[in-house]
Amino acid sequence: MSDQNGYAVPAGLYYAVVGQMVVEHMERVHPTVISNAMETRAVQTLEAIRCVLENDRLDDQDCYKRIDNLVQLFFQELEIRIDRHGEAN
Repeated sequence: MSDQNGYAVPAGLYYAVVGQMVVEHMERVHPTVISNAMETRAVQTLEAIRCVLENDRLDDQDCYKRIDNLVQLFFQELEIRIDRHGEAN
């Protein structure tokens, strides 16, 4: 990464500044806004799962695979490590 003068900026410094800016912004946002955003994200995930379940063109095995992929993607986006059936995911 480089600043406007073309000098290299250490990634750690860049992340620290961006993180500080995010925290400062979040402190100004009403908690209801954050709660609504989280709820919206959860509803979108549930809607995607519902669409898979209602897709008559998929057999049960394809449906299971797609839902499993959606669940894995959801946890990946939240950066949550899950351990199912003895497998590290």
